[in-house]
Amino acid sequence: MQRVEVAGDDDYLRERCQVIGAPAAGVSSRDMSVSAIAGVVVVLGVQIFYVTSEIRMTRRTIRGRDNSADQGTRRLVWILTAAAFDVAWVPVIFGFGQMVRFGGWLTWIGVAIMIAGIAYRLNAIKVLGEFFTATVQIQGEHQLVETGPYRRIRHPSYLGLLILALGDGVALANWIALALCATLPLIALMRRIHVEEDALREHFGPVYDEYRDRTWRLVPYLY
Repeated sequence: MQRVEVAGDDDYLRERCQVIGAPAAGVSSRDMSVSAIAGVVVVLGVQIFYVTSEIRMTRRTIRGRDNSADQGTRRLVWILTAAAFDVAWVPVIFGFGQMVRFGGWLTWIGVAIMIAGIAYRLNAIKVLGEFFTATVQIQGEHQLVETGPYRRIRHPSYLGLLILALGDGVALANWIALALCATLPLIALMRRIHVEEDALREHFGPVYDEYRDRTWRLVPYLY
């Protein structure tokens, strides 16, 4: 990222500040550059950590197994989540739709939300243990896990992904980015949940129906 040097031109300073959503008065271009670079590095770092951990889990849980029940939902989740994370940078780069300056206080709140989402997802995966798979699979010895976050939410690992995506939009401090990050992964996960619950209902029968009746898909009392 190229650093912008501004010296003695108030009109130019005001114009550049408006593009990135920063206040014009008393703003140091050096401070803006440092904070923006830090924001880019940290947000991308969290995204890369998430992607690499997902790749490892995917490779570990799909090799040599029957993935036909997945109906392409793993690929759909990957595509729409990646699209949200990538395309969300576009309005930030071109400077439209900014809430506040990228790299400022809202960026770091967003980063904290991203990390919380990853932690929540990893905990849900840990509770599920050997029954976690990256694709929709029903194993011969499959058991219905109802402990930890699964006591009230049927798909807490997906909720973790949505929290991560929401945090990404907040970190970019951009309305358009937030809308993309909030909607695209949700579209994919709603399809994934439908396919997964059909498979679980077919395997567990009335036991799963009873579990479904007293729990929520993602958010208690909402969905």
